[in-house]
Amino acid sequence: QYGFNLVMSHPHAVNEIALSLNNKNPRMKALVLELLAAVCLVRGGHEIILAAFDNFKEVCKEKHRFERLMEYFRNEDSSIDFMVACMQFINIVVHSVEDMNFRVHLQYEFTKLGLEEFLQVRRGRGS
Repeated sequence: QYGFNLVMSHPHAVNEIALSLNNKNPRMKALVLELLAAVCLVRGGHEIILAAFDNFKEVCKEKHRFERLMEYFRNEDSSIDFMVACMQFINIVVHSVEDMNFRVHLQYEFTKLGLEEFLQVRRGRGS
């Protein structure tokens, strides 16, 4: 709890944690997403997470927020831990918002990045 509060109070800590997704180790990426999902669930955490992914977009020169995350999700299909953590993170980011319009906007961001198509293909393979 103490460490979590310290992270939440530091203005750049969550940005640095999000940037840790740029790691070759799928287990590390899974742990990062689990931590970011936990931040998202505390009061004010959702805004912090979205700001961290806006920062990630700038630093990594993405065209769209969550672009690299979706790229990792599509390409790390050998790591069940990472895929589960990624889906949990996406669900928490989208569904922890009370404003229905904003929820739809977030869903659309992931749809635009090919999430639904990817999941359809995965379902078709029986995975």
